[in-house]
Formats: sequence, C-alpha cells, structure tokens
Amino acid sequence: MPSKLVEEINPRTYNPNVYFTSLNGTKGRQGVSKNIKSTTISSRNSKRVNYSLADMEAKLYTSNADEVTEDSTNHRDKKNSSNQSLPDKFSPADIIQSRKRFMELDTENKNDQYEVPGLLSTIFNINRDKIDSSGSNTRGKNKFDVPKNLKLSYKSTKPPATQKKPSHRLTALKRILSSKRTLQSYVEALDNVNRHIIFSNVYNKKYFKVLPFITICSICGGTDDLSGCINCGEKICSVSCFKLHNDTRCTM
Repeated sequence: MPSKLVEEINPRTYNPNVYFTSLNGTKGRQGVSKNIKSTTISSRNSKRVNYSLADMEAKLYTSNADEVTEDSTNHRDKKNSSNQSLPDKFSPADIIQSRKRFMELDTENKNDQYEVPGLLSTIFNINRDKIDSSGSNTRGKNKFDVPKNLKLSYKSTKPPATQKKPSHRLTALKRILSSKRTLQSYVEALDNVNRHIIFSNVYNKKYFKVLPFITICSICGGTDDLSGCINCGEKICSVSCFKLHNDTRCTM
C-alpha cells in the first residue's frame, strides 16, 4: 500500500478505536466545509428581489402601449411622405395609366371596359383626351409585330406528316366499287356472241343439274347469314357489307 494513503499514529493523540485514516478523506471534508462557508457568505451578501405581479404587469402594458403609439406615428409619417413624393416619382401620364388599368381590372364584365375613360375623367376631373393619349402610347409600346417569315421558317422545320396507307380490305373494295356499276350495265356492254354464250349456259337444264343454284352476298360473295336489302332486295351477309352496299351499290 502506498505511503501517501497511510498516516502514522501519534502516541499522544492515540485512539484505540481508530486504526487507519485517509488523507483524501480529510481533504474532501475540508473542501466540503469551505463550500458550505462560501455559500452561506454569498447568501448573506445577495439582495432580495421584489416579485410583485401587479408592478410587472403595469410595466409590461405601459411599454407595449408606448411601442404601438411610436409605430403608428412612424407609419403615418411614412405614408404622408410617400403621398407627398408620388408626383415626384411618377409622371402624370403614368398615374393616369395606373388608375385606368386598376379600373379596368376592377370591372366585372369585359364589355364594360370602354366606359372606364369616361368614369376616370368624371371622378378625377381629368381631360378625356389625356386619358386616350396615354392609353394609345402604352398600346403602341406593348404591340408586338409577328414577322412575316415566321410561317415560312415553321414550314421548313415542320416534320413531314405521316401518310396512312389504306391496308384494310373494305377500303380497297370500296374504291373498286365506287363506279356503282350493276350487273345490268355489264350485260348491256357485252356483245351478241358473249351474251348468247352466257344466256345459253344459264338456261341450259343440264348446266343447272351440274351446278345447283347458290345464293351469295352481293358484296363479298359469302354464303352464311344472308339477309336482303329493304330498298333493292340484294343479299347481304354482315353489317360492314350492308354499309358498303348503301354507299356504293344500293340503287333506291
């Protein structure tokens, strides 16, 4: 055990109940006693503070009232100075134009804006010619002329339009049947030889026995779900064929 933590026993002040004492303990006790003495001295020297709630509230309200009065006076002074300096900052034409613009924005109906110059002249005792001249100047300044070569430049930079090719079967068929030629017109265009061959084969009984009579659609040649047109009586198999028949073939 180190010698600093051990204290020799003095025979004169010997106490049989004490065998070991620590220097740290004695130092700690002395520091504690010094701190206690210093706190007591500081508490004696400190002054008492009066925490009167009524006095504090009165001071608070009086200070706020003084600040409000100072702010109001400063605001009035600034407003008066700004009103006095308004003609100095802006010209009479600018003031007239700003008032006119404010009245135009204040009107609920856009068609009533032509009455704004008359109202402005009657309210502020301003000549009507001054109001019209100020408005014409601003309109001339704000006018924007579109260059003539803008359209040409757009056409040169415009991407080419994609042309859709008609690939549907009905569109091609509609283009073919746009002539609206019926079977009678084809028969009338035949010569006598071909007409004799066709009609002799049709009216031949043996030919009918070999090829029985079949009803087909007048548009696409289909044989399923046939129905007749109300106007001309031709056979039609579907809605698309019916539309195409009404556009190209129906004679009624």
